[in-house]
Amino acid sequence: MSSRQSSLPSAATPVVEFWRDADLPFCEGRRAIGSVSCYAPHTHPTFSIGVVDAGASTFSLPLRQMQISPGDVVLIGADEVHSCNPGDRESWGYRMFHLDRRWLLQLLKESGIDALPASQVLRSPRASALMDDVTAAMSGKDEALQKETLLIAALCELFDICREAGVEMHQARTADLQSVRDYLQEHCCHKIALDTLAQLAGVGRYQLIRQFRAQFGMTPHALQLDMRINLARDFLRHGVALAEVAYRTGFADQSHFHRIFKSRVAATPAQYQLIA
Repeated sequence: MSSRQSSLPSAATPVVEFWRDADLPFCEGRRAIGSVSCYAPHTHPTFSIGVVDAGASTFSLPLRQMQISPGDVVLIGADEVHSCNPGDRESWGYRMFHLDRRWLLQLLKESGIDALPASQVLRSPRASALMDDVTAAMSGKDEALQKETLLIAALCELFDICREAGVEMHQARTADLQSVRDYLQEHCCHKIALDTLAQLAGVGRYQLIRQFRAQFGMTPHALQLDMRINLARDFLRHGVALAEVAYRTGFADQSHFHRIFKSRVAATPAQYQLIA
């Protein structure tokens, strides 16, 4: 049995846990065991790295899908629309780590790496083992200096593996609809008319929907909901009450907030806020 497998707890029912450390605000970790949850297409403002521990899933990007299985390491760019879902409600297990993009770019710059990898699957035993080091850093009880040391060493070696393997590096998006996306981000908790967005883009409403989906992987409304959920995650991390979070993020009621949150995070708002 591998060190990764032996380190994972067993559970008869699905388990989800989150790892956060006030001394490492640039990283958040998550582990799911026996999960059958399916995600709606969604984004993260962070650069995300995951590893499959058990079972299989389909990793979906706007223009391609890949089957992933134990040991596969998944790289997901900031703001990249994606989903990972098991087939036929089969259970699977994984760990995921969300890294502040600015912090990560600065770290890589210090190491002579000037770009982040594009979203994709990395199949490398060493990369998978490095995810164990990241897990140890985020889930352990060591002092902050030791945890940050483990985390940085593992991440830099992981990106060295990407570079040596010739992994495709991220290409910046064209800015055709960036003003629309920026407007959505600034006003994500408010009601926004499609006509307002079309005028910003200088195209008709139907053209806006088609072009926006082609560039960002989802409709303006879907992305607005996604932005609200990412904002809600931040409020929840800071201990804001659930009803207040729903109100602040523009949801009509808590049940709507609960449903949309779970579809994108595969955990309820209360589960996400609770730190073991």
